[in-house]
Amino acid sequence: MNKMLGLWTFVLLMTCSGLRAQMNKDTLHTESSKVLGYHFGVVQIIFGVNKGDLTFLDKLDFYSLGFPVGVTFKTACKLKFDLEFVPVIKPYVNSDLPYSVHLLFHPGFLYPLEGGWTLGLRFAFETGEGQLGFTPLLNKGFKLHNGSTFFIELVAPGRFGPYKNSGYTQLAGLHVGIGF
Repeated sequence: MNKMLGLWTFVLLMTCSGLRAQMNKDTLHTESSKVLGYHFGVVQIIFGVNKGDLTFLDKLDFYSLGFPVGVTFKTACKLKFDLEFVPVIKPYVNSDLPYSVHLLFHPGFLYPLEGGWTLGLRFAFETGEGQLGFTPLLNKGFKLHNGSTFFIELVAPGRFGPYKNSGYTQLAGLHVGIGF
């Protein structure tokens, strides 16, 4: 885990420093807005694996639905910084408690590729759940005629916690949304 995080940090720093070195000072000061765009959508986790147990979305105690809302910022290089907040609703069918809600704070970096594809890595802080982790993603955007973009995103959240013996949980899900 630490080696992977170190590798991602190294790649991010080298990408930004290499591209920034090729720019002159006039180029850096002509940008008028740091905000590149906004997005919102729906995310559904399809399955999860924890300690060798595979759980699908058909289990009532596993089902939850998230509603990501985010803003993307320009950087001095091709890399983009994205700040995302995801309210997550978990309904309970066989309980006196109708549902629970928690907030996922999900900042990360996006690297645009050719053909509308984007690679990304987000950090994850799940308030109310006591979990933290990371989320690699692969996104495909489709331009719409009104200037916005419809996107489909495969996400692979990895989470630690909330207890010492909880172990590591690997999830996989689908995020669809609209970007402006």
